[in-house]
Amino acid sequence: MAFDLETCRSKDELESVARQMFNVELDKRKKLDDLKDEVRLLMNGDDLLEKPEEPEEPEEPTTSSKAGKKPLQFVLNKNTNSVFIYNPKLKKRMGVDLEFCDQQGNRL
Repeated sequence: MAFDLETCRSKDELESVARQMFNVELDKRKKLDDLKDEVRLLMNGDDLLEKPEEPEEPEEPTTSSKAGKKPLQFVLNKNTNSVFIYNPKLKKRMGVDLEFCDQQGNRL
């Protein structure tokens, strides 16, 4: 019986096929559809490691930069008083429970 990727409903089956046919270990923590896409790439002769990366969101412009590197920004969680490095994905929480600060937690 030949392997049919479209009717496959098991991550274990996909992993077994990838291991036998391509000597590749799949990450079963991913969704079944994502694993099927990886096996499709392998069947088409593509390498999983050379998969094109998704473009990142453009970062906010900074006022000063050294050699093109963005300086670290820190934010303070008002609820827990913990300080951590700012990530653009936190943008929607800014002003609600996060505010910019220095590395010691002093509000800017």
